[in-house]
Amino acid sequence: MSEILKVNEILEKIKEANKDFSFRAKLQVIRQTKKYTSDKRPYFSITFRDKTGELPNFNKWTNNEEEYQKEMIKFEVGNVIEFNGRYKSKFGSIDVSESKKLNKSEFNLNDFSEPISVDISTLVGKIEDTIQNLENPNLKKILEVIFSEKDIKNKYIECPSSIIHHHNYKYGNLEHTVGMINIFDQIVSYYKRNTLLDVDLIYTGIILHDIGKIFEFDLNNDLPMKTVEGKLYGHLILGDQHVSKVLKRIDGFPKDLENNIRHMILSHHGKIEWDSVVEPQIAEAEILHLLDMIDSRFKLNY
Repeated sequence: MSEILKVNEILEKIKEANKDFSFRAKLQVIRQTKKYTSDKRPYFSITFRDKTGELPNFNKWTNNEEEYQKEMIKFEVGNVIEFNGRYKSKFGSIDVSESKKLNKSEFNLNDFSEPISVDISTLVGKIEDTIQNLENPNLKKILEVIFSEKDIKNKYIECPSSIIHHHNYKYGNLEHTVGMINIFDQIVSYYKRNTLLDVDLIYTGIILHDIGKIFEFDLNNDLPMKTVEGKLYGHLILGDQHVSKVLKRIDGFPKDLENNIRHMILSHHGKIEWDSVVEPQIAEAEILHLLDMIDSRFKLNY
């Protein structure tokens, strides 16, 4: 059992085999779900991937909660695991045994996913140009202050937009944000800015609406996973908290503008049942929500 099989090779063996078989693999965890046996013992149902595809229905059995917690850390989303697998034809599932979490020096990440195809410098340039072209000095100021923090800017650039739903990869939220800007550019150009809407406020809302995701998500070997804060608060609250903290450092920032920016962050999901903290109360917030819906729905993964 020395040969290490890829996902497509395992799938081919499953298709051909009418009986159980064993193999060895080196795969990346992309999902894990806690389940229980009939006698209440916890175990994992795991989905793995490599560049050739995804494969669900792997089971990692544990005897008790303590053992489960220990194994949960090893099989965290994003980790690359080398293990023995045994396909059980009766159940259509695979048992995992003799597993080892690999260090970064023991694998090439390109073996597990295709390189990201987005042009990062072009996307970052679009954000920077949009900020520079704002006519409202107060809105330009808050964005410049936020992105003057190198750590925040780097996290903003690399942040995924979700775990599963849309733009769920490194740099995904940057691509999503620029997508919204590009859509709004077309609207602004079509109407030649002949509107009662505060166009600069909408551009600012687009750039800041998901800034809380830099605190909601971490990347583990380029796969998104939720932070503790992300699970407990969500990115709308986390984004509002960060922007509120930055605004306290800017002397003389207009209170009505502060309220509108924070409202747009808190309301951009549109409806309470869609996890919005509040529903849009100003036209600019409604436009922001619609732009968010258009771009995210166009890139849904299901």
